[in-house]
Amino acid sequence: MKYLSLLSFLAFFCACSSNQTIVSVPANQVMELDYPHYEVFKATLKNKSLKGLEVAVLSKYNDEEISSFGLGTKGDVDVFVKADNKLVFKNDNNSSVAIKMQISPASAKVFEREGDYISFTLRNNGAKSIPLLIPSVMNPNLSPFSKSGVDLKIGQEILFRANGKKYVLLTVDKSIKNGDELDVGKLMADRKTELGIR
Repeated sequence: MKYLSLLSFLAFFCACSSNQTIVSVPANQVMELDYPHYEVFKATLKNKSLKGLEVAVLSKYNDEEISSFGLGTKGDVDVFVKADNKLVFKNDNNSSVAIKMQISPASAKVFEREGDYISFTLRNNGAKSIPLLIPSVMNPNLSPFSKSGVDLKIGQEILFRANGKKYVLLTVDKSIKNGDELDVGKLMADRKTELGIR
């Protein structure tokens, strides 16, 4: 735990001095990063490695999961974290994963949203990763046998790639209820059949 805290301090120092740093998440370890002097901070993340890892926002007080997703190979995403939460990287690989990270202050207004949103879970029941694209939100990579919680606006599209092209996997609508778990592998297989994709 002291080792992880030291890494957090070093990452904080580098981020403050250059506003950008490379964080190396050691093999088979969890790293927690905390920036308590920000009311809200934005972490712009880009995976520089050939392995994916899990990213989560957890409560500092009880480790309750606020959000989580897989950050795939060469994937990038912006994550907003409140002062009472922490940013967590979980690397289940046998080698370290390098993340290019830029930290900047943000306003709590980013959590004020217009329109109807639905909180649900994308589930991967298979043994292969499933990369997805959620335009203007993030590009999650669902690790094998994993779940990723999302909070998406009605009308938001979730895309997948096949044969070098992008296709709509689903569009969020009111048929999806808060708390639902969607089997992405099955949805993708059904969608590929519908589109005639092999």
